[in-house]
Amino acid sequence: MLLWLVVTYLLVSIAIGLIAATRVHNTRDYITAGRNLPMFVVLAMVFATWFGAETVLGISATFLEEGFRGLISDPLGAAVCLVLFGLIF
Repeated sequence: MLLWLVVTYLLVSIAIGLIAATRVHNTRDYITAGRNLPMFVVLAMVFATWFGAETVLGISATFLEEGFRGLISDPLGAAVCLVLFGLIF
């Protein structure tokens, strides 16, 4: 049963990849997703990236090593990256 689920998942993933590959013609299309994504999808991607496992697990290690001063750079760096990304793309 589990094997069939894994095989089905792989086949669906490959099919989605092949369909998506027909819509991407160059690197700009890939990076900007053809500028056709709705706002809720963009927001979901930004928050998923921003609150990923590295942020959740890495911030506690930073706090232990550097204290509160180390915590300042994390949201500041994320904010600068978001602003630069918005200005460039």
